[in-house]
Parts: sequence; C-alpha cells; structure tokens
Amino acid sequence: MAIATMTAPLPISLFPFLLLIAAICFTICDANSNARCIQSEREALLKFKNHLIDPSNRLSSWVEGGDFCEWIGVVCHNSTGHVHQLNLAPTLSEPDEFAPCFEWEAYERSKLGGKRNPSLLELKHLSSLDLSYNNFSSIYILKCFGMLGSLTHLNLSSWIPGRNSS
Repeated sequence: MAIATMTAPLPISLFPFLLLIAAICFTICDANSNARCIQSEREALLKFKNHLIDPSNRLSSWVEGGDFCEWIGVVCHNSTGHVHQLNLAPTLSEPDEFAPCFEWEAYERSKLGGKRNPSLLELKHLSSLDLSYNNFSSIYILKCFGMLGSLTHLNLSSWIPGRNSS
C-alpha cells in the first residue's frame, strides 16, 4: 500500500506578504544604485571632462549629480560601483577616402581633444581605457598610464598627440 503525500499549496494570505517583501527588496536595491557611486571617482571624471574639447557634445551626460555609471563611455563594476572601464573612442567610424566632406567633418567633430589631465589617476580600479582615434595635446599622458595599477587594457590606436587640438 503506497502512501501518497501531497504538499499543500501556500495559503493565499501569504501571497500579499511575499509581494510586499519583493517590493521592499527592489526599492532598497534601486535606492542603493546611487549610493554605489564613489564621489571621488565622479569628481575625477568631471575634472577630466573639464579639460577636454568635445565638439560633438558627446559627453553631455557627464554632469554633477545622478549616477555616473550611467554616463556615456563609463562602465562601472556591478557590485563595487568603481569605474571599471572608460570607452572614449569616437562614436563614428572613420569614413572611406571617397566619402563626402560632411561625413569627414562629422567624424572629426566626434573626436575628443584638449589637454591631458592627471585626474584619471584617481580611478584606482580602472582596468580598461580606450582613448583611440582622439586628439590630445600632450604625449605626457602616456607616462601617467603606467601609474594606473589595475589597468590591463589600453587602446590608443591612431592616437595623434597634438593634432587638431588647442
């Protein structure tokens, strides 16, 4: 003779309680998304931006307040909130040699320029930095990259110091 065991379904009165717990959890997690932003890293990014020439205004999301992990080009570590990657290559790809002038002008405007700023050294957890195809005014910036101890990926492809910068 086999004895059948049935598991009783959760009482309906428990369902609203479980929904309440889930809602509280999501509220706490959402509230902590801004708390994960490290103020010193936000300030370092803003200092870096202030020394840039950004003709296309591509870094317009880089403003005081809010979650800098949502800024264009900034990738943060999911659990620590530290800046993990900085991807500042132009958003437009280089046109071919037969492209019309307006495509070349748009491409040139998409490049960042300006003076180097040592504020990137404050991003101690930065592991990937892409500054390829931009125009910065000082080769000295190369010396600074060696001081970023966590940096494992550096892309300076077609980076021409001093070209088209003021």
